[in-house]
Amino acid sequence: MHHLSVRLRALRSVLFCFSLSAASACQAPAVSWVDEAAVATNDPSPLISPALVPIDSSMRESAPTAQLQQLQDLLRETKAMALLVPRVDAMPESRLRAETQPFAPITMVMSAPPPSLSLGDGDTPTDSLRCARSLREALAPMHGRVAVWWSRRERGRVMLLAAWRDTLSSESRLGAWRGPIIVDSLDQGPRDAQASLRGSAGCSRPAPSVVVDASHGYVHVGYALMGPEGPGVFYAHQMDPRAAFETPQAIVYGERLGAVRVAASGDVVALAYDDPNGGERPRIGLAVSRTSGHVFEDRIIASSAIANASDPFIALRGRAIVVGWSEVPTGGGEPGFRVRRAVVR
Repeated sequence: MHHLSVRLRALRSVLFCFSLSAASACQAPAVSWVDEAAVATNDPSPLISPALVPIDSSMRESAPTAQLQQLQDLLRETKAMALLVPRVDAMPESRLRAETQPFAPITMVMSAPPPSLSLGDGDTPTDSLRCARSLREALAPMHGRVAVWWSRRERGRVMLLAAWRDTLSSESRLGAWRGPIIVDSLDQGPRDAQASLRGSAGCSRPAPSVVVDASHGYVHVGYALMGPEGPGVFYAHQMDPRAAFETPQAIVYGERLGAVRVAASGDVVALAYDDPNGGERPRIGLAVSRTSGHVFEDRIIASSAIANASDPFIALRGRAIVVGWSEVPTGGGEPGFRVRRAVVR
């Protein structure tokens, strides 16, 4: 069923702006910068401690080296968030709620109800085809834990999957992992049509990003995928642990895949991503939704046009956003860490 909704990804935000109930939201920007430009910090770049190792698409998740590199990836992500969270908490807007935005519901093609098969009761859901270093998890208060990952499929494709480990309140413990739940099945492989023009990535791509909003309990996932219409940044969400994910949305199409990270606070959802259209000067993009991820209103560039920016992270509280990323000096050398603050209207 996912394959019937390819065009809907790219059109969803456009359709939103033609609805009468959302006319005002399309006229005013959802977010504005507090900092006129990115601010250099004395903080170490997460890329250098521990040093980032390129992803090996042939590596199996069960390999000891893959497990070590997965641990290092998570350590880098934890360090980056430790740099951003104090900054966003210091903003007065972090204690304010963004304006609630009306939106016209659009009938979307939904996937089948998620399966309830057991994927084991270990620390991670069982999948022998999981791409190494791709598993990410998030806590879901009162519900348990949710995991997302890339899984190998035929013709060099990958599929984005999820699983839940529900809290068994009667026993005060976590149950078995329940899934797999399809998040996105539209990735293209080297043996698909137009692969020579569009390219393919297989497991050689950054891990997806997942958070659970504490206010609504929605699951939000950001990721980069080689879609039928080209590489792009995508977003999907699940509004109920026992429901399917809604049809994914295209945030932006471009020329290559990159890192994507997601944050959520109440009705606000934000994505920071390696802009796929950065060309020779990699740059960082920011997309913001004030409708719990149903529609993304703004897509703006956070980094300088002359920067070599990559590996974005994002922290969100109330109406306050802080985006952080690494920049390599023009003349070479170790990357530095830059941040930029924004406020949601």
